[in-house]
Amino acid sequence: MRARLVALALLAGGTAPVLASAQTPRPLDKGEVIRLLTNPLFAQSEVADVVRRSCVGFSPTERDWADFRKAGASGEVIATVATCTARRSAPLVAAASAPPAALTAVVVTAEVVAVAGSPSSVRVFVHRGGAPQRRIPLTLRGTTAVGLQRDATALTDDSGMAVFPLPPVGKTGTHRFEVLGNSGSRFPGRPSVSFVVRPGEPGRLRVTPDYIASTERGATIVATVTDSLGNLLGQEPVELTSGVGAPMSAATDSLGRVSFALAPGSLPRGGELQVRVRKLASVDVPVADAAGLSGTATGFVAGTRRSRVGSSLSEPLVFQARTVQGNAPTGRVVRFRAVNAHVKPDSAVLDSTGRVPLDVALGARLGEALVFATIDSVEKLVTFQVDPGPISTLVLEHNAAVVTGQSVVVRVAAPFVLRVTARDMFGNETSIDALAQMLRASRTQLAARQRYLEIVALEPGDAAVLVTLKAQRIGTFDFTIGSGITASVRVEAVAR
Repeated sequence: MRARLVALALLAGGTAPVLASAQTPRPLDKGEVIRLLTNPLFAQSEVADVVRRSCVGFSPTERDWADFRKAGASGEVIATVATCTARRSAPLVAAASAPPAALTAVVVTAEVVAVAGSPSSVRVFVHRGGAPQRRIPLTLRGTTAVGLQRDATALTDDSGMAVFPLPPVGKTGTHRFEVLGNSGSRFPGRPSVSFVVRPGEPGRLRVTPDYIASTERGATIVATVTDSLGNLLGQEPVELTSGVGAPMSAATDSLGRVSFALAPGSLPRGGELQVRVRKLASVDVPVADAAGLSGTATGFVAGTRRSRVGSSLSEPLVFQARTVQGNAPTGRVVRFRAVNAHVKPDSAVLDSTGRVPLDVALGARLGEALVFATIDSVEKLVTFQVDPGPISTLVLEHNAAVVTGQSVVVRVAAPFVLRVTARDMFGNETSIDALAQMLRASRTQLAARQRYLEIVALEPGDAAVLVTLKAQRIGTFDFTIGSGITASVRVEAVAR
């Protein structure tokens, strides 16, 4: 610790160290105190120790105190500077004849910044001739402006420090509070604190207009950004995406607003504009097509989106259309077409609610089925997942070749593998899980039916069942697997 204090003294004074027992360290000037405070290698307690040993060679002004706080001085450092200042300036006369030092209040942080809606506090240090004063009543005049029924009061603790808790303030602004003593008495220098309330994170994004009914003359989009309490946010980046060209970005002004002027060619007919600001969901602005339809509100209504090949949907698929004003455009014709599916009808007129119901039967291929709807210049698409149907046939494979109903030649007493898969009525490979469960339960009965074919292993799975067999003698044998739905192969066992 002594070596560290010597290093601190070197940093402050820039001269060769001299042991305290040989010579009193010279007082620090203001620049040396600032250098100590801003050096990240030393803790505040260590800086206070150096100030306590060397003292300061000047009487700090209010500007000096503000500079110390700005440089990061803690309450301990401020109290130590105040103590050594009083000690240095004390007259060399008998204590009984010396006038008492004035009671002094020092605001620890001259400017307190709070986020709207969050609590905060103000800290004040009180001393007399550098000695901390306890149980001194203080008042922070002006705090009724932030919602208190009367100005905040506090008592100093044993270290001379008083803390004034301040309530959450919802409205942004700047307030100035003065520190007063008992019965409203003023302190030397009239210490005060600036209390700044700033807006919080973005909490709401409002966009006007709600929709764009015509693209002939372009449009102007106005976005307003506030925090969750309604305070306007200035200099907040806002991005607008139209899908036509690169996104546009601009910052809000002091009123929390930003405007985007869009030419007719930059408006997506029948589409939408998206306005975004950080941490908030985007706001969509529908743009009408040539017929006034809303591209976002026109489309297929949510319903069943998955079924088996060749099956009809359990409920009708509904298509609806809306204008950008939200009205139902009755009497217009909608045309439909499908891929890997069949729809009825292939065209229809919107009813009084702006809707058309469709009957949909999925096709024979696995994967996706698509249904398209076209009304005026708007085209909408809905996708269905097509799953395989139930088991219709079983397929046996040997060495990657289909051998169902055919013959395979194997060596006697040598294990060989048959791969069993399932197909639906359209030839699509389907789950064999039901057969696999049955084989697990009836392996003993299956083995008993195979007189000269030994079942070495049976490995059921979701996609296939692997059956390992071994011919026990030379000859020709039939192997059949399944129940109700079966598959067979003739096995010809030859000599090794």
